[in-house]
Amino acid sequence: MTVDPAALAALSAAVAAETALAAWYLARVRMPRPPVGVYTGGDIAVLCAGVVLAPLLYTTLPAAAVSAVFGLVACLAVQFTLAPLLAATPLRATPWSWAAALTATAATALAALTGHPAAARAGSDLMIATAVVGVANLWTQSGLRSGHTAALAAVLTGYDLAATTLTDTTTRFFEQVQDRPFAPLLALTGGPAPVAVGLGDLLLLVLYPLVAAKAHGRTAATVAALVGLLTTSAVSACFAAGWLTSGFPLLTALGPLIVAQHLYWRRRTGGERTTAQWREGHPLPLPLPSSVGHEPAAALAAPVPDGTPPGTWLALADGRVLGTGPTPGHARRDARRHGTDTPTTARLV
Repeated sequence: MTVDPAALAALSAAVAAETALAAWYLARVRMPRPPVGVYTGGDIAVLCAGVVLAPLLYTTLPAAAVSAVFGLVACLAVQFTLAPLLAATPLRATPWSWAAALTATAATALAALTGHPAAARAGSDLMIATAVVGVANLWTQSGLRSGHTAALAAVLTGYDLAATTLTDTTTRFFEQVQDRPFAPLLALTGGPAPVAVGLGDLLLLVLYPLVAAKAHGRTAATVAALVGLLTTSAVSACFAAGWLTSGFPLLTALGPLIVAQHLYWRRRTGGERTTAQWREGHPLPLPLPSSVGHEPAAALAAPVPDGTPPGTWLALADGRVLGTGPTPGHARRDARRHGTDTPTTARLV
């Protein structure tokens, strides 16, 4: 089946524009933080479970019900994305954001019901693009770490590969939502073989550069954005050359690259900035010194918190106790849960 090379090039350009727009939003808009606390491995596990189980659930529902669910989710995401931009005061939702979200939702649904698929697809694309900018920024500004994003990418890579090539889950799901309003993909063309990128792929393409900017700085963010764009362009080129003719699980290529970037920057810097440190303009973490593990005088002199039982390990830095646990690793993880990425020394009480 012939694929329009111009549409493939436009898809890569759309991904680049979406990434740039999300970066602009991150630099200029402060989103209200939901009361969810600090992200933990359990939160990421729940998120992964939801992503894996959702398509299985949706394939049991009528197509109209699936469109209604995605339409509601897209409307809410558009509203909270636009709220900080349209608010009269920072961090305050306004009727204007609700009016814009409801208008976009109604217009898209009306276009689909009256037999205007191109208009419905354009409305869906606009809402999906807006929602991805908002969700990626919400997760980033709420404290999602580079390690969490890499873990999410790794799990979704395995799932994407299994759901697309080893089972027919993805095929059945996209047959159900194909050419329907609010489908979870950014589609530039319609028909049985649309030029499109799935919602999960697009979210990871946009999310990791934002998280990298917060955690490791501008250079890491630029590299992440370029890697995502080059990956998308390479897959598009394979379709244009006829080497690929059916749906390709983009995350099987992108996911390992996200994990590799995380490991590289983690090793190079020895840690990552928290959201609070990023907002305050803290410098990037320094590489772990070779002396870590040999307790410096400041660590030896740090006072032990009252009530700490013998045999407890302390994570220390700059003469302060930042975390406790039954092992050195648990103590350091406790320090990270409390919002620090400062290189720590472990000490046994």
